[in-house]
Amino acid sequence: MPFLAFPVQIIPLQIIDLTIMQHSKDHYHKMIEEVEDYAILMLDPKGCIQNWNRGAEKIKGYTEAEVIGKHFSMFYTSEDQQRKLPDFLIEKARREGKAVHEGWRIRKDGTTFWGSVVITSLHGDNGEIIGFVKVTRDLTERKVAEERLFRYARQLESQNKELQQFAYAAAHDMKEPLRKIRFYNSSLLDNPTLELPDKERTYVFRSADAAKRMQGLIDDLLAFTKISEPVEQYEPVDLNALFKEACDQFQDAKDSGRVLIETERLPDVQGIPFQIRQLFANLLSNSFKYSHSDRELRINLAYRGVSSPNLNEREPLASGKFHLITFTDNGIGFHAEHEEKIFELFSRLHGRDQYSGTGIGLSICRKVMENHKGFIRAKGDPDEGAVFELYFPVLSIAY
Repeated sequence: MPFLAFPVQIIPLQIIDLTIMQHSKDHYHKMIEEVEDYAILMLDPKGCIQNWNRGAEKIKGYTEAEVIGKHFSMFYTSEDQQRKLPDFLIEKARREGKAVHEGWRIRKDGTTFWGSVVITSLHGDNGEIIGFVKVTRDLTERKVAEERLFRYARQLESQNKELQQFAYAAAHDMKEPLRKIRFYNSSLLDNPTLELPDKERTYVFRSADAAKRMQGLIDDLLAFTKISEPVEQYEPVDLNALFKEACDQFQDAKDSGRVLIETERLPDVQGIPFQIRQLFANLLSNSFKYSHSDRELRINLAYRGVSSPNLNEREPLASGKFHLITFTDNGIGFHAEHEEKIFELFSRLHGRDQYSGTGIGLSICRKVMENHKGFIRAKGDPDEGAVFELYFPVLSIAY
């Protein structure tokens, strides 16, 4: 049976490849045109617009017919045009291959939006610049949120400063009338010729004790407001000298016996001398106040360098090298659940009838460590003692 011959057309592979490539290119351009979240446009070597996608129309408000052939500087504010920002960005993209910028841009209706812009140069087969691709994203919502947050932070900063000034002024103004109250109470109690009934004498004693507590509160408030003031300048600080100065404030307690203070050689840090002296003084005061009645008070300071300490949410520093000063005593200690509470302002774990104090001392310690870009942690063991860990950034950390 004879075979029937049909003409067969041979299509070269090159044509098939070109057809596939053209099909892919058409899909690619279609995709670019349909993108709505980004304004994507082609510029010629001079910066004139050659095409326009749907995202550009949505973000900028112009139709393609209204912008083709015009220079892309039409979207910039008059101030940016006067300082030739569009020309600068084009030249940077020409020179470096890409230019990135964020700033306010103008829509067709005259309103502004915050645009994040990337301009990328396009090269021909011979390496010459044949144009640019400009991609713009509208980040107005993010910018407005950032500015709102910035204004809120500035407002809080201003209010906090006003509160600090008020607290300082109020505490300072209360010192003089309180001094007179204490003077009058002392005059009554120290006058041997004055006979007071037992009830009235009890009232005078209570008044004197209340005035003494108020004096302590005022002193601590003044110390806290002073610690809270911003400090611009840091200097090399010898921790050994400052700890000795702090110990000298408790010389009477040391001379009374039953106290042993041991310390290793401490490093120098970048800091604020009077604040660190206050830090040591408050820790010593805390140890003397909560010493155990059944044994000699022992205080020990140890030092070692650490890297990337284990942190929690309160301590945002995640890495780096630190000087770790460990302050340990063998006092009455505290339960683990109070490790954070003891640093809260006016927080007290014991009643005033058991232990004196205002609940500000350890708050000042935390504030001092925050001022030095470090942090403090506490660990306690009931009836065994307390440990305070002071983390100071090493000298190489920028302040």
